Amino acid sequence: MAVIFVCGIGQLSPGAYFLRHDLFPCIVTTITSPDTEQFTFEAALLLALLANFHKSDAAKLNPYLRRIRETTDEDMMRKLCWATNFAAAAVVKAYQSISDDTPSTISASLGSFLSSLRPDRVLSSKAIDPPARDLFRNQPIEACVTLLPLFEFLHGSARFRHVFADTLSIQSEKQTSTRIAPLPLTLLSLSSYLFSHASSSSSPRAIAYANLALNTLLVISESDEVLRALTKDTHEEIRICRQRLPPLPPFQPPSPPLCALLDCCILWLRHNLHRKLEVHCYLRNMYDWVGYHWQELWLALILLLDFLASKLESLTTTGGVEQLVQETVLVIDFALCRCEGLLPNPQAVHELVYEVVRSAEVFRKQRGLLERLANPHSVSQKRLSGTVPRAPQALSNIIALAELYEAKLREAGVRSANQGLRAVAKEIEKDGLSYGIDLHGTDDPP
Repeated sequence: MAVIFVCGIGQLSPGAYFLRHDLFPCIVTTITSPDTEQFTFEAALLLALLANFHKSDAAKLNPYLRRIRETTDEDMMRKLCWATNFAAAAVVKAYQSISDDTPSTISASLGSFLSSLRPDRVLSSKAIDPPARDLFRNQPIEACVTLLPLFEFLHGSARFRHVFADTLSIQSEKQTSTRIAPLPLTLLSLSSYLFSHASSSSSPRAIAYANLALNTLLVISESDEVLRALTKDTHEEIRICRQRLPPLPPFQPPSPPLCALLDCCILWLRHNLHRKLEVHCYLRNMYDWVGYHWQELWLALILLLDFLASKLESLTTTGGVEQLVQETVLVIDFALCRCEGLLPNPQAVHELVYEVVRSAEVFRKQRGLLERLANPHSVSQKRLSGTVPRAPQALSNIIALAELYEAKLREAGVRSANQGLRAVAKEIEKDGLSYGIDLHGTDDPP
């Protein structure tokens, strides 16, 4: 009844009753008591709703935000993780029940091929990319609201981030018996499905959940403790959405879950860049070297820059475009500047340089875009005083590299992508990678 009431009154004055009467101890008791722990999901949701009451203009007056920040009750946090994991797994299963996107194996592929040869299936047709708008219009299911308390605790409590990271190494008896992966892995899987389908369904509700999931991953990406846990190899399977084309390569354990986090970023960039940015934040931290299909990431980042340059008129009112361009340019500059330490082999370096060279025009557009967006009084520049001076120089580094190898490819008479990649590899192997000023300190995140 309290959940329904709080949702119904919105931000109106009757909600002040819940601010004057601190229900946090009662809610925690509901979660931790053996007699009422079956209501953990509802209790956590109520707490998150109360924490959002006048959150922007009365944060200091909201006792629930302070309680979330100061609580040290790890038993309550572990039960919250368990309930969130159970609900998130149900949301993922609901997506999978609509379209089975299990990665193909050799035996499954052979069975599918033999089945297709049956007389009754020879002429049957199968859509390559089913109409997601129709199939997934009712997704995600209601259990997806579990993302709200998860975000509030991850954002507000350092102790909860420790418990959250610890679930990767400690499986509770309930998780083991139900064979549910640890919460961080389930969150990554759920995020991949939300990012793949949010914009295609054109549902404000689906887009809002994708927004919440991306903000949650942003909090994770800014937590050193959680990122350290995500860089450790896991033998658990992480189901990344493969229901929309082109699918990403399947997650192959043992691999660090950080790879799955990057996959989520790519899925959002691939499927949500339409007439406007559907989600209002971005992931900016790349932590350390991991084995990964990096070319997919470079393509997605360059696609983002091209999208921003071509859709600027419709994006300027959403805010944050200048900051997004700057951060994206700095990530690519960092990758080029530190490629030998970041990328696993020379081929990955060659692929990065070639993608930059063949997208030289996209980077040249960014120079004019940054000049148009430049405003000495902008909020983003005040907030990113250390970033703003570096972005134009980083862009100059990238453009100089692209134009250098563009000239070499013209001299070589390159006529195809394969020839271009081979020519770039030959030049790098002969003279090394010629690059500009290193703008990144020893411990600087890009």
